[in-house]
Amino acid sequence: NTYTNAEKLLTAAEELSQTGECDASDICSVAAELESHVAAFAARVQARRRRLQRAVNFYTHQSELQGWLDELRAETDGCDEAADTLEGTERALEQVSHQRDSCLDACHSTITEGEALLQELRSGGVTAEMDPTGSVAAVDAALERLNKQRLELEQLWATRKLKLDLCLRLRIFERDALEVSSQLELWANELERNQNEVITTLSEAESRLSRHNDSVSQMQAAVYQALEQGEQLAQVLDKSGVGVMADSQYTAQTRVQVLLEFLHERHMDLVELSEIKRSRLDQAVQLCQFNNDASQVISWIRNGESMLSANFTIPNCLVDAEILKKEHEQFQVAIEKTHSAAVQVKQLAESLVASNHYDSTTVKEMAVEVTKRWQQLVTCAEERHKLVTASLNFYKTAEQVCSVMDSLEREYRREEDWCGGGTIEADKLGQLSTKHQEQKEAFLKACTLARRTAETFLKYTNRSLQYYSCTNQSIATVDTASEVRVKNILEKLSGQENKVLDHWSQRKKRLDQCQQFVLFDKSAKQAMEWIHNAGEQYLNTHTTVGATQDETRHLLHEHNEFKTSAKETREKVKLLIQLADNLVEKGHAHANAIKQWVAAVDNTYKHFSSRMDKYRFELEKSLGIQEHIDTRDLSFDRNSDPNLEQKVKESTKDLKELNEEKRRSARRKEFIMAELLQTERTYVKDLDVCIKAYLDEIRALQNVPIGLHGRIDILFGNIEDIRNFHRDVFIKELEKYETMPEDVGHCFVTWAQKFDMYVKYCKNKPESNAILVQHSGSCGGVFEELQKKHNIDHPIAAYLIKPVQRITKYQLLLKDLQSCCKEGQGEIKDGLDVMLSVPRKANDALHLSLLEGCDISTDELGDVVVQDTLYVSDSRHHLLRKSRERHCFLFELYLVFAKHVKDHSNNPKVKYLYKNKLMTSELGVTEHIEGDECKFAVWTGRAPISDYRIVLKASTLEAKQTWVKKLREVIQETYFNSALRMYMPKSPAKLKPDSQRSSRDLEEENLDRGSLASFGSGNTTDSDKVSRELPNSSSNR
Repeated sequence: NTYTNAEKLLTAAEELSQTGECDASDICSVAAELESHVAAFAARVQARRRRLQRAVNFYTHQSELQGWLDELRAETDGCDEAADTLEGTERALEQVSHQRDSCLDACHSTITEGEALLQELRSGGVTAEMDPTGSVAAVDAALERLNKQRLELEQLWATRKLKLDLCLRLRIFERDALEVSSQLELWANELERNQNEVITTLSEAESRLSRHNDSVSQMQAAVYQALEQGEQLAQVLDKSGVGVMADSQYTAQTRVQVLLEFLHERHMDLVELSEIKRSRLDQAVQLCQFNNDASQVISWIRNGESMLSANFTIPNCLVDAEILKKEHEQFQVAIEKTHSAAVQVKQLAESLVASNHYDSTTVKEMAVEVTKRWQQLVTCAEERHKLVTASLNFYKTAEQVCSVMDSLEREYRREEDWCGGGTIEADKLGQLSTKHQEQKEAFLKACTLARRTAETFLKYTNRSLQYYSCTNQSIATVDTASEVRVKNILEKLSGQENKVLDHWSQRKKRLDQCQQFVLFDKSAKQAMEWIHNAGEQYLNTHTTVGATQDETRHLLHEHNEFKTSAKETREKVKLLIQLADNLVEKGHAHANAIKQWVAAVDNTYKHFSSRMDKYRFELEKSLGIQEHIDTRDLSFDRNSDPNLEQKVKESTKDLKELNEEKRRSARRKEFIMAELLQTERTYVKDLDVCIKAYLDEIRALQNVPIGLHGRIDILFGNIEDIRNFHRDVFIKELEKYETMPEDVGHCFVTWAQKFDMYVKYCKNKPESNAILVQHSGSCGGVFEELQKKHNIDHPIAAYLIKPVQRITKYQLLLKDLQSCCKEGQGEIKDGLDVMLSVPRKANDALHLSLLEGCDISTDELGDVVVQDTLYVSDSRHHLLRKSRERHCFLFELYLVFAKHVKDHSNNPKVKYLYKNKLMTSELGVTEHIEGDECKFAVWTGRAPISDYRIVLKASTLEAKQTWVKKLREVIQETYFNSALRMYMPKSPAKLKPDSQRSSRDLEEENLDRGSLASFGSGNTTDSDKVSRELPNSSSNR
């Protein structure tokens, strides 16, 4: 209205001014003033409106901010639920950031509006003191509240942003944890999928192991990073003091903890899987390396076998043996590395199996293959070593023995008269006779040694041929030629031996005759000397009968006393005459000289005796004693001294007893020798009867009994070979010693190898007996008819047992002969040992025939050194820690363990089932085990360690001592035991106490002696013994 009225007034004024009714200038002035007032009023109204609008805006914005603050405060006081996804959280965070900025901007603009409103009020002259309405104070209060609200908003928005930041980190952690978990699951699946993959090469195994380790490292890094991230988030959540919900049920802290535990569990599972995989890959690397090493060792072993095969030859002479020795030395040096590698492969295999290798079967098979190949090589090498040694020993021994035998033959054929002129002493002749006897024993031992070295040479030749006969077509020819060559040398040696023995006997006879003559000459001179000295002196000093009766009685008493010495001389003269008659009768070389001495002594004594009788007669006549005197026997008066004859007998008693003992011993030797020859002839006849009356007749039958079809050879065995040997050879050899019983043992030693046919016979005897028993009904009648037909005293069984009885008879006769022989004890003992060994060898062969399942043939195993049932406990095997009964066979190269097994078939015979074997080249022996004197131990490795020891218990102490002795002998003779042991890696196991003495004590102290380069130098060979055993012929000339 005011503006309208003013407009109307101004319009009227303008009209008035135009009408001229009023003063236009006055009207214009009034109108201008009115217009100015209206304009001023309008300005003031406008200003007020603006202030009011600002005030409205200000308070409106303040009200909005208060609402936002209340809302934000309410949100902050609560626990916000985070967005479900990372993207939602990021959007929420972005939205909050935008809202914060907008809110703070609005707060800032509102404060600016308030400040502007307050400034406008103040510029309008309105102050707090002049403002009755309180507008300024209200605006100030509002601004103060806004400033506080702004601070609170900033804090609330910061808290809000913190929550969202934590939510964002939670979602990021969840995402990363899920990604790591997914990756872990993929890794786990891959590990499980490739768990049993087959790896064939070392490079592939190493590559896969490297890749696996890298993958594990990456996996570990990713897991550790995620775990560290979660742990840091958990710490931030704990320290933040704000509550964040991961979802509607769980807080962020709980979710983080759950994820951490989940990741840790998956990590642990994967670590376990990865460790299994790593272990398997590591074992794969070890297996590939083991296979490479084993293959390399097998390759070296093949090379060694090729070397042995290429260099195989049988020496034809000493030069060939020396060449073969040098070649073998080079071979031994070459396989030192192979031996060390083979031992390492074996130890590596044991380590892999002990560590539960995933393919322990392959490891064991490869180790068994390496061990088997190595043992084959060692066996061949040992056989070659023994062949080399045996050939050297044989050719050296044969050469030396033949040379010495030639020398002895020339020496013994020389005619020598040691007692020519009677100047030599009896003691000197005794020494020559003793030395001559020693020479015989020496050259007989040397010949025996030569035969034994020949047997050994042929034995190892045949055993070596077993390994090469399949690859070399000329082996059979070489074998035959070698055997013929050795037999020729032995025949030559046997001929020399017989010749030397004959010449020795003749020389011994000449020596004995000279010794007899010297002793006879000495006794004759002593008798003559006594007669000329004591006798003549007595007669020359006793020429009168005495002046008185007392003096005469005294002289007669002296005469009777002197007759004691005279009677001794008379007995000596009688013995001298009897001895001379015997010597002359036997054709003594010095018969003429003996006759001359007898005549001289006889005449001299007769003359002395007649003078003694004459003087005694004069004394008795002077005393008036009348007594008949018989001068024919040149005896003294027996009544003059009743004790005289007894004194003479006592003085010669010892000499007679000594001579009588010698005669009894000689007669007994002759009797035993006669019995040996007589029973030998009877034995040959009995064998001949058995063969002709039974064997030949059975073979000639057209209708052989069913029980004997194909079994005749089993029934009779090799009885023909035995008969032929005794009939054609042995009985003739025995007859050579008819006059030398003390040397007959040499005959048994010489033909010891032939007696091995008894081993074959005795081994076959149980089967022969079984045939007789099982088929007694069908066959018994046939044998009885043959017995009646040929008028034989004994049945067939009595004849078939005679070879077994003959061996026993030999033993008894040799024992009897040994008891009455002072000379030749060694030869008789050796012969007795040969006979005692026959039943033992037969028993060993019988037990060996029961061995089944051994991976080495009995021919390759060789002869049994000793066998017996022992109780065995092996610390290496849990199942054998408790003692088990095992039948053990010791051979030159192997110790074999077998289990007693009863055959449940119709045949009740016990069998030995092979369990395992040890090479003697790898063995040591411990003699004493604490707590039991019958226990001993064998072990492999460097020392008697319990982990590598097998404890054995014998039935008796004697049996244990036999085992220990034989084991040590075999071990000592085994080349590889000493020469290669120093190249074996040392075992880390602890040693046993010093109280357990070992057969290798000296070896441990003197390892340098075992070098391969010193092949054979550390041992005394048989040929080295020859020089000590053979007589030195040159010194006896």
